[in-house]
Amino acid sequence: MEFEFDKERIDKLKHLLAEGIDPYGSRFDKTAETLKIKSDFDKLEGKDEKIAGRIIAKRDHGTIKFIDIQDETGTIQIYFSNKHVNKESIKIAELLDVGDIIGVYGSVVKTKTDEISIDAKEVVILSKSLLPLPPRWYGLEDTEKRFRKRYLDLIINRESMEKIKKGSIMVSKIREILGKKGYTEVVVPILQPIPGGANAKPFITHYNSLDRDFYLKIASELYLKRLLVGGFEKVFDISKNFRNEGIDTRHNPEFMMLEAYQAYGDLSSMLELTEEIIKEAIYAANGTYSIKFGEKNIDFSKFEIKTMEEMVKEKTGVNNDQEIIKRGKVLDSKVESYGEAINAIFEAEISDNIINPVFVTKFPIEVSPLAKNMEDDPRFVYRFELYIAGMEIANAFSELNNPIEQIKRFEEEARRKNKGIDETQEFDKDVIEALGYGMPPTGGVGIGIDRIQMLGTNSKSIKEVIPFPQLRTFED
Repeated sequence: MEFEFDKERIDKLKHLLAEGIDPYGSRFDKTAETLKIKSDFDKLEGKDEKIAGRIIAKRDHGTIKFIDIQDETGTIQIYFSNKHVNKESIKIAELLDVGDIIGVYGSVVKTKTDEISIDAKEVVILSKSLLPLPPRWYGLEDTEKRFRKRYLDLIINRESMEKIKKGSIMVSKIREILGKKGYTEVVVPILQPIPGGANAKPFITHYNSLDRDFYLKIASELYLKRLLVGGFEKVFDISKNFRNEGIDTRHNPEFMMLEAYQAYGDLSSMLELTEEIIKEAIYAANGTYSIKFGEKNIDFSKFEIKTMEEMVKEKTGVNNDQEIIKRGKVLDSKVESYGEAINAIFEAEISDNIINPVFVTKFPIEVSPLAKNMEDDPRFVYRFELYIAGMEIANAFSELNNPIEQIKRFEEEARRKNKGIDETQEFDKDVIEALGYGMPPTGGVGIGIDRIQMLGTNSKSIKEVIPFPQLRTFED
């Protein structure tokens, strides 16, 4: 396969090889990073350090050159004088281009213009760049090109790197919180014989050795519940889920999800855990509980709790059940019951307008096949969804642990599927058998990692926080 590299850079590559210089050098042991040199300048001034990075700018003044290099922490200027370096470094310097990766040994100084720099004593080339960097990558109108060529986006647009690093800080904080609370992190299968744990359309693949179809994981729930049956009391999983659904600013077909389950807990246990996880992850990334998200100011110091039913009645001004059902049918012709109606109204008219954190509780049983009934009103279940900035961030239940009732729920899901409702749960006999041995009362929650990273990094698109998001089309 042929690939057209820059001719002038290829010529420089050949020149380096002719001089006996390896243009793709070996290990280089750095002693400092640019941020450390700048922040600790008073301690490091006059001392020799070894740094490495990519050339992002180069200015020649005869025998003196100024080279700006960029590492993961920032940029720093290299002062290069032929008088201070060895002969090989002089040869290398003449053949350098913007984009090359170099290692530099030299002393920490300030120039006459008061800029912290490295006065080079030796330069080695670590990777010769054969393609020029785009001059204004960040300014391209086609943002999907940035995501497709993410490596260039990261080189040119350091904000992209900071978002990914902030996202990592948030995940580390989540794991820290769960670890301190005694949760065990586990791994569940990605390839599953039955798609379950969520109402979603799965990806299907064929397992040749077993000659049967398998499904990419849409949720971890049913496997984590099996662990609770086996005796684990607090378990969690942070991993990719896969759902064969739409792509937009809030949805990616593969996405990161935290699922956590606590034996002998309930919905209240999960509400407390979820609030702590979200608040502290935001704080870890930003140093404050009050952040901006687009044009909105979001306060994470206080989370509200409201029932779906009361929010629908406040929005519509309607208290009559039959009128609610009529209104729901206008939005979705498949609506039959009061519960389906308030869910349809909530999703169509309310959820997108929730800005500050709100736990929406008391969900209809029709859309919650794995949750426990409420004793005082069996039309509803112990379930909440957390909404922030118009996005669903978390979903939690007092988990259903009655196998007889679970069979009824699965059968109702089958009936709904026969009506043409795609997003239903499959009947899983093994889960029923596991529940038959007894699962403790349990609280469970799923939290969308990518979406809390969107909030914590002020990213309007989920693509900004996923290093390599799925894209609609491919372009050369």
